[in-house]
Amino acid sequence: MLNIFGNHRCGIDHDTLRRFEEKINATDESGSLHPRAPVSAIPRKFFRYLSESTDERVLADFKRHLEDFIEANNKIIQASKVLVEFHVSPLAVPAHYVDAIEETFRQCPPGGVLREVVIAV
Repeated sequence: MLNIFGNHRCGIDHDTLRRFEEKINATDESGSLHPRAPVSAIPRKFFRYLSESTDERVLADFKRHLEDFIEANNKIIQASKVLVEFHVSPLAVPAHYVDAIEETFRQCPPGGVLREVVIAV
């Protein structure tokens, strides 16, 4: 999905996207291409290697990355609408991750800029 949104929709070259993805996965931290493109990402481990995990520590780490994005959005990015898209295959995003996404975004602090969240399942 990173290539679809980053390259096809925003015109970011493949090398830049590859370096962005490698940095996120190597540092195990979320990141954003803002202001160059409205694209943010979290480490792929959640959907490549841990997709079936319901371990509370894994889900807490996943939520931490979402919370980092929400904080960055409130302070820097300032997007009022967000598409949360974590597909890595034609399969649906695992339900426990969708639940974690919904829970995390519902707990957004009041007064933030975010008004609409669409979750692609």
